[in-house]
Amino acid sequence: MKVIGLTGGIGSGKSTFCELMAEHGIATVDTDQISRQVVAPNSAGLAQVVKEFGVEILNSDDSLNRAALREKIFADPLDQSARQKLEMILHPLIQAETQKQIQDYQQDESYQAPYLLVAIPLLVEGILKKGHKPDYVDEIWVLDCSEETQIQRASQRDGVNLENIKNILEHQASREQRQSYADKIIHNDGDLAKLNQQIKRFFSPTKAKSH
Repeated sequence: MKVIGLTGGIGSGKSTFCELMAEHGIATVDTDQISRQVVAPNSAGLAQVVKEFGVEILNSDDSLNRAALREKIFADPLDQSARQKLEMILHPLIQAETQKQIQDYQQDESYQAPYLLVAIPLLVEGILKKGHKPDYVDEIWVLDCSEETQIQRASQRDGVNLENIKNILEHQASREQRQSYADKIIHNDGDLAKLNQQIKRFFSPTKAKSH
């Protein structure tokens, strides 16, 4: 079983890709979901975030208001200190839970699929910072699409305004940087049918090697 680090920028279609792969029996360890888990109400992770950023990032039910936190993080595109503080709190918690879930699949004899996806939105950003990919990742697959497509999807899905989306894009790796680390590039500017065609190649007897 290969552990695949799946990445792509905002609006690249990672969730859709994982749903389509699930139809072929491929499981996903979703680090975005884990990032929500580690800041669940009453968690130690949320307590640390509130201590750093203030109670105004909480909803009335004491859950995390992700939009309020996002505005604090991306308020000034030139100031990365808030984002760095958040990463220092959350990354160790997310890493530990990610590795635990991967090990659970590796030790589960009933899981016989050829791949396990680990969806990591900021995988390449982490590599650029640390100089190497995570030890638990065997291959890197990149979902790639144009910036115009990213903006359109993100605004439709999340209701985030254009300025905030552009701020997020500025903080993410470029398409070229992601592609340079990719073992496979999945092109996702088209519709579901085109995405499905690429996925089917991963399971055909004569797999297309890559891009």
